[in-house]
Amino acid sequence: MNERSRRHIILPDPFRRREFLRWSAASLTALGLGAMPPFLRRALAGVPGGPRKLLFIFLRGGIDAVQAVIPYGDAGVPGRGVPTYLDARPTLGVDPSRAHDLNGFVSLHPEMQGDAEDAPRLHDIFHGQLGRGRQLAILHRIGYASQNRSHFSSQQFWENGVPGDPKLEEGVFNRWVSAYREDGNLLPAATIGKNQMVAMKGTTLIPVLRKIDDYALPSNVPLGESPGRNDPLGSFLRGAYGQRGYAPGVPSDALAYSTGSALLQSLEFFEEHVRSTPYSPEPEAAKRYAAMEDRQLAGYIEDSARILKQVPGCRIVGANMMGFDTHGGENGTFPRLARDLALALTALFHDLEPIWENTLVVTLSEFGRTSAENGNRGTDHGEATCMFCMGGSVKGGVYNADPSTWSHGDLFSSLGRYVAHRTDYRAVYAEIIRRHLGDPATWIDGIIPGYAGLEAEDSSGYFEPLRFLM
Repeated sequence: MNERSRRHIILPDPFRRREFLRWSAASLTALGLGAMPPFLRRALAGVPGGPRKLLFIFLRGGIDAVQAVIPYGDAGVPGRGVPTYLDARPTLGVDPSRAHDLNGFVSLHPEMQGDAEDAPRLHDIFHGQLGRGRQLAILHRIGYASQNRSHFSSQQFWENGVPGDPKLEEGVFNRWVSAYREDGNLLPAATIGKNQMVAMKGTTLIPVLRKIDDYALPSNVPLGESPGRNDPLGSFLRGAYGQRGYAPGVPSDALAYSTGSALLQSLEFFEEHVRSTPYSPEPEAAKRYAAMEDRQLAGYIEDSARILKQVPGCRIVGANMMGFDTHGGENGTFPRLARDLALALTALFHDLEPIWENTLVVTLSEFGRTSAENGNRGTDHGEATCMFCMGGSVKGGVYNADPSTWSHGDLFSSLGRYVAHRTDYRAVYAEIIRRHLGDPATWIDGIIPGYAGLEAEDSSGYFEPLRFLM
């Protein structure tokens, strides 16, 4: 990959996002293109109720996509020895009578829908039975060419947007934040978890929060005063990280000073706008948070919703869900994972209701699993995965998993072991960036390196948009 394809675009301060959008609109008019694309009209006019927001949940380990969204409609190819889902999974296969039908071809795992007061309701959300219409899309067969089956490498590719480059420590979502961050926005994005994920690494410093209530200075550490003309040293932390420029000739580390200063500003902003503000999740969401077996995940998801609701300028939040590497004993682990994931999505459906129209929730995972179970009653690293996407701009439905997009035998369409992808994950990112976050299509290479060329040269349909967003 050459350096040009790796470059990303940072708009200079005088030429921020809104100025660019106005320029784009004027340029379209000057070119006689009076029908401005809807995404650009929305971005230029502003979105009623606040800016567009994104919450992504990375399902680490590789979700068993055909166990979560089961392709019963694939009858296999008996004459060629290609089995069905149930034949390929004699101990893991879910009886169709227990699963929840989605479109007559695929069904939802039974643990993702229940009848109890605190049960997950993903099937009901999909069919619009909880109100707001059908605003859950399930995207099946998502991946990339020459699929890498290493956790580290494939996660890296999904997060940096460049398959084949496992060393690039710069994320797709940080590129977007860096290019379109508004002046004065001290918390444009956040990661909820223990470590920073590659998707959020880059030019803009994005905080990592294990828990909202822990993102604060110890009570015995004063902030102090910033340096000034009459006090060039200042005091305590503000003084320590604010002296650069007040003591000519004194050696200083620009990165240390700028990082420390940004951290202090972030802490002060967070204290004022989040920690000091009383917060309670929506009642229906609170029931699902309490019902989740993974208590750490429950805290991450609740904190993600809280930040998105309490900080208007926070545009992107990322969180992790662990445990999907189900090589053995999958019947003991996957039902719990499926239930917790569905509980998290059901909780978010309720908790994000005040900002629902402007919010998109998506799940990511580095790959799917083998179509047949292994000798340990589990599944191994595979190829195509599935994504759950919900929000106010989502056109609900199942994508890439119906008789028109899934032929009999496609369960083993790659190397006789895996489900082959039909849509490149970067095409999903591009649709999110263009149609939800509002990035003009002409700048897409700045967010997903080399994407414009991939899209222009695509003859396979891998980069054709699914159009799951309005």
